[in-house]
Amino acid sequence: MDILTHFRTIEELTKTLSREHKLLSEMFEKRKLLKFSRGLAVDLVGGNETRLKRLLDYGVLVEAGNTVEIESDYLNFFEEVLNVNEEISVLGVQECINTLKEQIGYFLQETNVNRKAGYQDRVRQLLKKTGFRTLKNVVDLKRNMDNAYKQEPNYIIKKKKLQNLDEKSHSIRSMIRECEKLMDNEHAFFLMANDPHMAKTCSDVKHDFVEAYHALMEIDRQIIVYINQIEQQNRLYKKIRKLKYLQDQLLIKTGTNLIQVLEKRNPLWMETRQYNRIRLSLEMLRDDDQVVKILRRIAKLSGLRTQNRTEAGALTEDDLQPHVQQLNTVNPTEVWNAFLASSYNLFDFILNYDYKMKRDIQDHVTLFCQLVILHYDECKIANKYAIYQDIEYPIIYAK
Repeated sequence: MDILTHFRTIEELTKTLSREHKLLSEMFEKRKLLKFSRGLAVDLVGGNETRLKRLLDYGVLVEAGNTVEIESDYLNFFEEVLNVNEEISVLGVQECINTLKEQIGYFLQETNVNRKAGYQDRVRQLLKKTGFRTLKNVVDLKRNMDNAYKQEPNYIIKKKKLQNLDEKSHSIRSMIRECEKLMDNEHAFFLMANDPHMAKTCSDVKHDFVEAYHALMEIDRQIIVYINQIEQQNRLYKKIRKLKYLQDQLLIKTGTNLIQVLEKRNPLWMETRQYNRIRLSLEMLRDDDQVVKILRRIAKLSGLRTQNRTEAGALTEDDLQPHVQQLNTVNPTEVWNAFLASSYNLFDFILNYDYKMKRDIQDHVTLFCQLVILHYDECKIANKYAIYQDIEYPIIYAK
C-alpha cells in the first residue's frame, strides 16, 4: 500500500487549498452526486495533471477508477466549519466525556506542577468542546428532523428517520446528564484546580446544557407530532387506495357502505345563502342624483333608518396616551423549567410559585393537570397521595 505524503506546515496546507479552491468548491457543491469525473477535475485545475496528482498524493482527494472525490476527513472538516453537515456526532460527545474522565484522573495523580497545569488546561478545553458539540448536535438534530419530515417522500423511511432521530435525542440527553454528573462528582479536581477560568468554563458549559436540554424537549414534542401526522396520512392514503381499487373493480357499491354514508349526509342545507354584494363607486354616488334617490327609496321600503353623520371631535390628551392591557396568563414551559430545578413535589411547587398575579385553586389544579399531561415521561409519580382543600392529588417529582 502506498504511503501518502502529508502537509508539514499550516502555511503549506492553506496555500494548497487556496490554490485549488475552484476545484474543491465545485466538488463540495456536488458532493451528493455519485461521480465526479477525473477529466472534469483536470479542467478545473487548469489542465495541470501535476496539481491534481499533488492533491491525490497528499490525501486531499481520493481516486476510484476514473472518478475522484474529497477525502472524508477534509469533507467532514468543510461540513463542520460551514455548518452544513447532516450527521449527528453523538459518539464525538461521548468520546469527549471519556477523554475528560481520563484527563481528570491524570491531574489528580500527577505531582509535577507544570504537567499538572497542562492536564488542567486540557480539561478546560474538553469541557468547552463538549458544550459546543452538544449544542451543535441539537441544531443538527432540529434541521434533520425538519428535513426528514418535509423532504422525504417515502412514508416508511420518513417514519424510520424520525424514530432514529428520537433515539439520538435521548442519547444526547443521557450524555448531558453524564457530563453534569461528572462535574458534580469530581469535587477533588475542581477544589484543586482553583482557577477563575475553569469556574467560568464550567458555568458556560452548564448554561449550554440547560439550553440544549430545553431545545431537546421541544424536539421530542415535535417528533411525536410529526410521527402522528405520518400515521394519520398513511391511514388516509391506504383508505383512498382501497376505495380506488374497489372503484376500478366496480365493487365499491357492494363492497362498501359509501352510498349509505353519502345518502345520510346533506351538508348543503347547513351552508348559508351566498349573497353577491355589489358596491357602488364613490364617483357614481357623488355625481349621479338618480342613484341616490333609488338608494333612499330602497332604504325606506326596507325600514332602514338614515342617520346624518357629523364630523368627529378632536382627540383628547387621554386618547393619545398609550393604553396597556395586561393578560393574566401563565407560561407552562417556564413553570416546568423552574420545577425541574427545585426539590418540591409538583403540586406544592405550583401553590408556592410566584405568578405575579392572583390565581385561585381551580387555576392551580388546571395547571397541575396540564403539566402532567405535557411532561408525563419526565414525571416520577410516587405511590402516595395528599389532600389540599378537599382536593386529593398524587405526589409527583421530576425525574
